[in-house]
Amino acid sequence: MEHVVLFKWKENVAEEALEEIAQGIIALKDTVPGVIDLAYGKDVTISRSKGFTHMLVVRLTGRDMLQGYAEHPEHLKVLVKIREAAADVMALDIESPRYSA
Repeated sequence: MEHVVLFKWKENVAEEALEEIAQGIIALKDTVPGVIDLAYGKDVTISRSKGFTHMLVVRLTGRDMLQGYAEHPEHLKVLVKIREAAADVMALDIESPRYSA
């Protein structure tokens, strides 16, 4: 299961606030059960991002872990900060079989 989130931050948000959010997001990998892997970072091709500048990809052990992730206290803490700083957020959840050539 992949949980993908795009972030468009408000223009007046301080870099320190974004760094605090980043650290909170990254910490979820070690605190939320069912998280296999997590990647968070800034887009390197801003020209086609429609204002979204950062992306989070969380790989979960399965669809059944999505609700637990969403309701986990550490996720909820970071979510409060995200809501304060975000101009817009887009999230998608996909079941993702792995393919190899």
